[in-house]
Amino acid sequence: MSSRAPGLFSDRVCKRLQTRREAQEKHVNKNRRTLGITVALALTGATLAACGDMGAAGSGDGARSVVVFMPPGSDNYLAEWQRGARAEAEKLGLDIKILENQFSQPEQDTQVQQELGSGRKPDAYVWWPVDNAAGLASLKKLHDSGVPTFQTNQNPDDRGLEYIVAYAGVDDFENGDVSGRLAVQARDQLKEGGAPLHSAGGNAIAITFPAGYGATQDRMDGFGKGIGGSGIQVIAEAPAGFDQTTGYKVGAQLIAANKAKGIDIVYAQNDALADGAIQALEEAGYQPGKDVAVIGGNCHGDFTNLQAGKQFGTGLQAARLEGQYTIDVVHAYLKTGQVKDGENRPGASPDQAPAVDSVSRFNFIPNPMVHSAEVQSTSLWGHKMTDLCTY
Repeated sequence: MSSRAPGLFSDRVCKRLQTRREAQEKHVNKNRRTLGITVALALTGATLAACGDMGAAGSGDGARSVVVFMPPGSDNYLAEWQRGARAEAEKLGLDIKILENQFSQPEQDTQVQQELGSGRKPDAYVWWPVDNAAGLASLKKLHDSGVPTFQTNQNPDDRGLEYIVAYAGVDDFENGDVSGRLAVQARDQLKEGGAPLHSAGGNAIAITFPAGYGATQDRMDGFGKGIGGSGIQVIAEAPAGFDQTTGYKVGAQLIAANKAKGIDIVYAQNDALADGAIQALEEAGYQPGKDVAVIGGNCHGDFTNLQAGKQFGTGLQAARLEGQYTIDVVHAYLKTGQVKDGENRPGASPDQAPAVDSVSRFNFIPNPMVHSAEVQSTSLWGHKMTDLCTY
């Protein structure tokens, strides 16, 4: 799978020779050139010529490696992200190593220290922090290693922008905005169906990801934009987790605490949380889809409630495609060594994934809006939604 010109030696041998030559060049720069060192450099250079074009990253494509730091694959979304990333890495001839933590920033920090202390340097790091702010010190260490570092899934903390080459993944602000616009549509549908609202624009509660997780506030900010001017009021919000169990637990607490005020809309930051909230609503005597509207953030392993109309809509944020696209962006950088200012937002083509030939500072996957009745007919980048959301 190497893109370098074929040579006489293996990628491993060529990489060793390249390392040796770099060390010799540093010695020459530090000391006056001697005949022995000059001859050694000439010999190493001649031998490297037999390796062909080593590329901008100093190794053949087939030998290039990526190390990913991320939360655990025990979460359905993250497991699907890993499947997409691994499949794309294999397709492109990249070695990929994924270091998981149990949603613990201290554990992730320790993994960074251990990896940097190993003496092995990959061609790129991919950073998916547990806590954007708390993880800044580790992100800086990755940057200071000299290895190109990319952030994924969690929009970078402003203070961390200088430590990354580029961002590739979801736009959580857009995700929240899509959910907010869905909430307005759902509110209007409730009114048209004769359901009484509990304030002029309707009351909403929000079940969010954990506090401190980057997507949590980004999605709430986006949701605020999406409902802007609609009159919808977010009367309460509480952090949960990422799964149906925590969605049910926190949802039940929010419903009990706010039932007297009246609840018209429930916004859950992913569809697993929405499933838990729907269970809690039904146990509290509500009829989701009739007297209360439930909005999700992204598909998360099951869309039974979405198809049944108990959940009004969601955003098609495909975990597999996010993993795939992140690796595509890293690979494009390793080929070109260049980053353009601004954003790249490939379209939501139903038929095929975009060709990633260049890298922008921010690279976002699409997040198309999907209503309950559209699940079976929706596709993205050559995959049916029913395939992308069933894992």
